[in-house]
Amino acid sequence: MHRSRHHSASAGFTLVELMVAMVLGLIVIGAVLALVLSMIRANNETIQATRLTQELRATAAVITSELQRAGSSANPFNLTQTAALGAIDTATAGCIVYNYSNTAGTTINRAISLRGDAVFLGTTACGSGGTQLSSDDVSITGLQFTRSGRALTVNLTGATTLASGTTVSRSYAQTIYAPGLSGT
Repeated sequence: MHRSRHHSASAGFTLVELMVAMVLGLIVIGAVLALVLSMIRANNETIQATRLTQELRATAAVITSELQRAGSSANPFNLTQTAALGAIDTATAGCIVYNYSNTAGTTINRAISLRGDAVFLGTTACGSGGTQLSSDDVSITGLQFTRSGRALTVNLTGATTLASGTTVSRSYAQTIYAPGLSGT
């Protein structure tokens, strides 16, 4: 009988052992929680930076589509009937003014410009009226058009502020080879 009492006294954990195990467990749980929160924060910042790049690409795609449409014709396989872009003015920084004739022979006037922190497509001149092409989620900080012969390069620069307060800036360039762009 004495033997069984000794055996039952050594079974189990003491209060000190339980407290040490709980403290160690809480430290491990705290470290894992800090790691997970850090990964979530980094993932959110990556998503915001990716959205900035997507916004620049989408805005450039709309500009490209508009400028390529300007040199379109009723029969896209007959480039000799292509309506050439009319006057293109890139003298104003962050703006392109152009006109083209549609298939009915009507002259269409357009202007794509940077105003504030957004890109606008207007029907008159730079900086007035128009439809906003970029979203309000990012700030478009630069818009530049460079023409070389039949090629027109659109350079967009944008920025967004991350939750951490850091500002991320990206640039995106796209070259357009529109049939309506003359070789000059």
